Amino acid sequence: MTSQRLWLFLAATLALGTRAGQPVAEDLEKGHAPVTWEQVLALPNHGAAPARHAYGSAPQQTLLALPAQNKSRGVLLLVHGGCWSNAFDREHTLPMARALADEGFDVWIPEYRRVGDPGAGWPNTLNDVVAAVRYVTKTTGISPWLLGHSAGGHLALRAAYEPGIVTQGVIALAAITDLTGYAQQEGSCQAMVPELLQASLDAEPERYRDASVNGTRLRVPVRLLLGDRDPIVGADQLAGFPGSDVVRIPGAGHFDLIYPGTPAFGQVVDSLNSLVGYDEH
Repeated sequence: MTSQRLWLFLAATLALGTRAGQPVAEDLEKGHAPVTWEQVLALPNHGAAPARHAYGSAPQQTLLALPAQNKSRGVLLLVHGGCWSNAFDREHTLPMARALADEGFDVWIPEYRRVGDPGAGWPNTLNDVVAAVRYVTKTTGISPWLLGHSAGGHLALRAAYEPGIVTQGVIALAAITDLTGYAQQEGSCQAMVPELLQASLDAEPERYRDASVNGTRLRVPVRLLLGDRDPIVGADQLAGFPGSDVVRIPGAGHFDLIYPGTPAFGQVVDSLNSLVGYDEH
């Protein structure tokens, strides 16, 4: 499959919220069905345009800044997902970022070079996120908390490997952590792993292990949140992390965690406040 066809397939499959060949389960439980990608895209994005900053020379190496409403509780770097592919950008995270700014966080959203962009791949895609963290730290004088979704969760966790770069902590939402295992599963997002790593698993198994997240190498507080109805990232991606760092969310799908107003998003805010040490009572 050519890269162009793969990205089209990726976009169509992710929009349906499925793994390849697996339809979304019918809503047999009482309550809402999991949030879909189309619903995320349909979220209103009201408010002033965020300030734009460049952290590098490539067109993708930019940050959007949304200041906290009222007093700031801290600085947050929000790393978007999208299977590491340039078929998806950060625009869908703006409603989420505004909701987090309403909660009192100064939110910065990096764009980064993704599969399909010149210079993308491993480790340059990760290096972009690390460079964005450095820029925000230098600009604000505060090391940001990292909050990443899906592939963005993977990048946020891996950025925390870098000594002295991430000093606060990481909240990873439906994060892909084990690239070796993930690449062996069926699905359009799973098919992007060899594109990111620029090698097949058979040819470069060590590259896959190095790019995966090893929980023992994380020296900052970490919280991993995952819906139990996520059709894109399974519970196998939580293996190796202590139960105290994991939050399973009943009834939530892949996108509930980035959709303001859902119970899952409420748990994201609660986890963030807990790690930051904020008590609203």
